[in-house]
Amino acid sequence: MTIVGSYERHTDLGCEALVFMDSESDACFQIQRDLPGGPRPGEYCVTTGAGAPVYGGVEQWRRRDGDRFEFALTRRAALLFADELLSFTVQAVDGQTVDELAEHVDRLLS
Repeated sequence: MTIVGSYERHTDLGCEALVFMDSESDACFQIQRDLPGGPRPGEYCVTTGAGAPVYGGVEQWRRRDGDRFEFALTRRAALLFADELLSFTVQAVDGQTVDELAEHVDRLLS
């Protein structure tokens, strides 16, 4: 399964996000963080884009074979996504690269 990934910065909403979207099923996995000055700038959350966010929802992440991302989720986040491990091949869009997306994952989860 290939997932389209993009980094977005929304100053109007006060957050930045990595959005991973499955165009076949419309399933979405997002990692979000408030911009400086927001209510929770030091924390990240994961969300489906439609459901409530789960703060600190990733136990561990890794990149495999260049374009495969794997996220081990906390118990609470696993309930939201119906799985403890999200693993997918990423295709970057909007002039971004998979390397840039991986850098954003590292930064947002740190």
